[in-house]
Amino acid sequence: MELVFGMKDVYPWETRIRRNIEMRLRRLFESWGYAEVEPPTLEYYTLFEKTMNEDMKERIYKFLNRDGKLVCLRPEFTTSVARMYARENGSIPIRVYYSGKVFRYPSSPFRTESEFTQVGLECIGRGGPTKDAEVIALAILALQETGIQKFEVDLSHAGIFRGILESLPIPTTQRETVKKAMKRRDFVVLHDLCKKGTLPLSLETFLLRLPFLRGKRDLLEDLMLLFPESEQWQKAVQELLDAWAILEDFELSGHLWVNVGLVRDFDYYTGIIFEGFSPQVGYPLLAGGRYDELFRVFGKDFPACGFAIFLERILEALEKESSWRNEWHSPPVFLYPSSLRKEVLRLANRLRRKGIPLVLEESEKEECVLVTTRGSFTLARLDDETLEHLLKGERP
Repeated sequence: MELVFGMKDVYPWETRIRRNIEMRLRRLFESWGYAEVEPPTLEYYTLFEKTMNEDMKERIYKFLNRDGKLVCLRPEFTTSVARMYARENGSIPIRVYYSGKVFRYPSSPFRTESEFTQVGLECIGRGGPTKDAEVIALAILALQETGIQKFEVDLSHAGIFRGILESLPIPTTQRETVKKAMKRRDFVVLHDLCKKGTLPLSLETFLLRLPFLRGKRDLLEDLMLLFPESEQWQKAVQELLDAWAILEDFELSGHLWVNVGLVRDFDYYTGIIFEGFSPQVGYPLLAGGRYDELFRVFGKDFPACGFAIFLERILEALEKESSWRNEWHSPPVFLYPSSLRKEVLRLANRLRRKGIPLVLEESEKEECVLVTTRGSFTLARLDDETLEHLLKGERP
């Protein structure tokens, strides 16, 4: 039987590593004061219709329920969390995290996955560079917790691209074309637009260079000199500088880069945006940013910032970095005669209560044999201490 297109089977070795990563991320998030939430898998389509661009709407799994209402599998967590807390009047800020599946049709013919595991968090109710830096710091620490050796986090700001669009002397429809081309890295469309001669030469050159404009903090200082007439541009660059300074105090700026050409898939981002990358994988390992206007869709005015890790891409990067897949070992197997069943069951229960895994199999032979990855051991008699030493890889 074939799998549904875009879906994937997960085998024991991968499940074990995935759960281990999730556990470490949970500990990290909770140590910073974040509490776990679990939004529903199904939502009304109208929830995301209000917050997503046309491209993302086309990638949503939607269908009619028994009441004839249009529902969908959640394509991401942030909007669902915003819906949850738009009904609350509790204390601010709210710090929550989540772990679960999201579903989207593929965005590229080169990627076929439609089911993702996201582990992420949201900090709701506070704005400013300190909260931006907190969330970015947690994103960097989260990547470290996964065990990835080499990664970088690219920073940009939604206001930078808005500031550029603001400066383009072209109709609104063409501005939307530029925006889509930037998201898709469609340089043919950008070049064709510039060839029409509707842009000033300096702006035309900058627009074509934009996707490749990447650097460290000194790049931000240079960017402050550009577009002095654009309030959005100036505000965006200053917010990036402020957050960068705080991340230097966290001693995490070594992983940071400024990427002016970074454009996120979701239109609800209003402030700093970021993505995490590995040289081993061609797609972002994590993505996030500030979305101060999202709650207004639900009648609230809460600033918020967050990110989500794509767990399958993390595993892909780990597999390419090392032989981690070979770290999975089957649990030891204890072969025993039926005449000793009662004693063996008691012994196995005592060991399992100590956290020592053990598979039991009845054998036709009259001797007891322990089979491990280190070899087979015949036991002359049943003995808790001897068996425990062998299971721990120690000499009895």
